[in-house]
Amino acid sequence: MLVKRNLILIAIASLFLVFTNLLQAQDKFGLTPGADLKVSGTSTLHDWEMTSKGAAGDAKIVLNGNQIESLSALKVVLAVQSLKSGKNQMDGIAHETLKSDKYPEIRFELTEVKQITANTVKAAGNLTIAGTTRPVLMDVNYTVNGKNISFTGAKDIKFTDFKVDPPKAMFGTIKTGDELRLSLNASFKSVSPQVNQ
Repeated sequence: MLVKRNLILIAIASLFLVFTNLLQAQDKFGLTPGADLKVSGTSTLHDWEMTSKGAAGDAKIVLNGNQIESLSALKVVLAVQSLKSGKNQMDGIAHETLKSDKYPEIRFELTEVKQITANTVKAAGNLTIAGTTRPVLMDVNYTVNGKNISFTGAKDIKFTDFKVDPPKAMFGTIKTGDELRLSLNASFKSVSPQVNQ
């Protein structure tokens, strides 16, 4: 009986040590300045694109050499009014359409990692636009350079998925298509040293 109890205690202690080491091995990463996030679409006049370099974000990642071993958290927040097309009128219409006064941010938060390979991550998360949150699944490519991880990827969504009417201009003569493409080209940099590999 005593031997059995000791074996159980050893097993519990071993599990605790493994769990502690995993927690210690996680690095916290921050989104580096200048991340390139784009929203693009179509209209009856021409295709359009808006870019933001005003995003902020963080992640908890375990690296194994030049590969991601695990990704336990990731969040990116983008100010709607940081999206710019280079045309003030279009920017104003887009910001109004996305209800930036009431909902000033677009947010993505990781909920589950489906798969990690040598250069891709398939992940599920919650995307919030104009106050409406929807689950999305994304395939993102990545490269690791030391303590820097670069991500590139794209996701097709629709305005109406987020209860937003596609914008119109010139008294309705110019209409934007319902389909949107969200694209990212961003890097995360380690902001906390790994205690234990």
